[in-house]
Amino acid sequence: MPEALNLLYTLGDLGGIGPEIFFKFTENLHHINEQEWLFNEHVKIRLVDDLSEVREIMQDAGLGRATKASGEHCYRTLKEANKFLLDRQYDFLITGPVSKESLSLAAYHYSGQTELLAALNNLQSSDVEMFFIVEDFRVLLGTRHIPLSSVPTVLKENFPNVLGHGITFLKHHLKISSPRIAIAGINPHAGEQGILGQEEISWMSDSISSLRNEYPEAIITQALPADSLLAEAARLFLTKKKLPFDLYISAYHDQCLPLIKGISGYGAVNMTYGLPYTRISVDHGCAFNIAGKGLADHAALVACTNFCIHNSQLKHS
Repeated sequence: MPEALNLLYTLGDLGGIGPEIFFKFTENLHHINEQEWLFNEHVKIRLVDDLSEVREIMQDAGLGRATKASGEHCYRTLKEANKFLLDRQYDFLITGPVSKESLSLAAYHYSGQTELLAALNNLQSSDVEMFFIVEDFRVLLGTRHIPLSSVPTVLKENFPNVLGHGITFLKHHLKISSPRIAIAGINPHAGEQGILGQEEISWMSDSISSLRNEYPEAIITQALPADSLLAEAARLFLTKKKLPFDLYISAYHDQCLPLIKGISGYGAVNMTYGLPYTRISVDHGCAFNIAGKGLADHAALVACTNFCIHNSQLKHS
């Protein structure tokens, strides 16, 4: 018999498509009460947002833009959701998309929900990681929401932690005893031996050698040209063939995410690893330009829910 799961959801930014996709998602589910639904007989869904507050904010603030009211609401719901998860009342947290601008307007200066949830748990940003996963194609971001000019410095500092967290996730949670990990270089063609950039030879090579000694059970590549590395993964994924690596480390946010989103549609999930629980999020933003127009697709919430169902071993991890 499948394991019973209790899933907690947030709507995300009230000016975006978060409310629309959630209520499209739950439209045909069995309704228990105003804030609870059954996805199936083994999976219960609860919305943490206070719907009377949601209606009031949406009426006053409107749709299609970032607002202070939405940012304040996002913070309150995430804080409440975090408490529920810490109390083990729910197995996974699934979050709707949030605008960084709304959070900033409300004086919560975080680069995203990942960092906000880390702070609520007295963790540093480097203690948590952002994975994007679609089936067996897994990407871990070496750096997240930072300017491109900061990537080399931040990646150099975070690289050992990022790779260590990735190996831990694969070994202890996915039970892959000898994980295979591919490293995407920062520069075009992985620097062409220093001609197009120095990072791959000035520090990445030495860091990878040290990490191989620290994690002898793992197979870790040198820094490889990102275009050919990720293109090969995409081709194999689309033709339903086995990928050669269990995890791909992307140097920066936009190096891999256009590809992941392009090949998966709304099938990928954003997973935060390193919290006292597992948080899953949709792989898209607030889409202010279509908010309230009935055009938003709720497939990403279905993907998040199915991910939790098929990876129940990750709850409270």
